[in-house]
Amino acid sequence: MTASLFLLLPIGLAFVALIGGMFWWAIFSGQFDDTQKGGESILMDDDSPKASETPPGDERR
Repeated sequence: MTASLFLLLPIGLAFVALIGGMFWWAIFSGQFDDTQKGGESILMDDDSPKASETPPGDERR
């Protein structure tokens, strides 16, 4: 029982340090600067077909 704690505690602490470091990097590298752009970009997408494009299934030659 004690031997497993000597193994699992350092592994757990290493994971916590790794996740904390990755979160720290994400904050200070600008990952969370513009959280609205991704949600709004799908609403502003122009899906209307262009005049030169033919609709699918309408392959007239």
